[in-house]
Amino acid sequence: MKQAAWTAQPASLEQSGGYRHFAVLGQRGRGAERQVELQAVLQRSFRLLVPLRELKDRRLWQPGWQPLATLQDGPSRAAAMEIIPAIDLLDGQCVRLHQGNYDQVTQFSDDPVAQALSWQEQGAQRLHLVDLDGARSGEPVNDRVVKAITAALRIPVQLGGGVRSSERAEELLACGLDRVILGTVAIEQPELVRQLAKRHPGRVVVGIDAKDGLVATRGWLETSSVQATDLARSFEGTGVAAIISTDIATDGTLSGPNLEALRAMAQASSIPVIASGGVGNLEHILSLLSVAPLGVEGVIVGRALYDGSLDLKEALEAIGPERLQDALTSPNGSITG
Repeated sequence: MKQAAWTAQPASLEQSGGYRHFAVLGQRGRGAERQVELQAVLQRSFRLLVPLRELKDRRLWQPGWQPLATLQDGPSRAAAMEIIPAIDLLDGQCVRLHQGNYDQVTQFSDDPVAQALSWQEQGAQRLHLVDLDGARSGEPVNDRVVKAITAALRIPVQLGGGVRSSERAEELLACGLDRVILGTVAIEQPELVRQLAKRHPGRVVVGIDAKDGLVATRGWLETSSVQATDLARSFEGTGVAAIISTDIATDGTLSGPNLEALRAMAQASSIPVIASGGVGNLEHILSLLSVAPLGVEGVIVGRALYDGSLDLKEALEAIGPERLQDALTSPNGSITG
């Protein structure tokens, strides 16, 4: 059965009470008077009726209503969105930087292993590690902690930061990491990335950190003249497992993801995209579902989880099929008219 959800565009926010994301509950009326009953995902008690013609008329989608990804029964779901908790390591501590500034550090935990286990217990299916010392200096300061985390967890772990040689990447993959993330080296030595991806299919990820659309390198301390989308396009067909697209301007701000930049990144190649930067609450997670059909398959979340402005279990429930599915009462389970 096809299943659907809808997101209100700016022109419809007054009508929708400010809520953006809705599940379809059913239909009322007949013929030209038929209406669709929608339920706000964030507030189930808030419902509204929308004329079916507004949802079916593609000319109204952009200014009015836009369909989220259509879900299908079965194991393959085009709108699946993986929420990946992040642990940023600095001198063995779990921290966050504000917009990549090493002078603005907030420490969240002095026990990264315990924190990693906590995310696993709350339902995370993957963990994202960043070696901030490695990103800045290229030195493997946090290897002991990284190995302890991978040994303690059942879920796959990926790591980025300071991976600037084949030898370093091979070492990390051999110590239990599921995937390595290559950032600076992707722009300085792209052939190295291609060779690693060929030797380790599905285990090499390219991290593209951008500021005003341009690629930043070396822990965001330097900005290149290369367009982020051009760099992504250059790895098409190389076996790279995913691209982590980080918008530096929104990272750590909790102000919301840069959907325009994510849309451009996803359209630049067929490589799956993982969003990073700006997520501050559940509404931001749900907003990413509008770009999921383009190939944005996951989102990395850090500060919002530590601040408590986003609850991991609640977020996983909100994007699960049981919440964002079409519960129509029509015989074929689809919006008809």
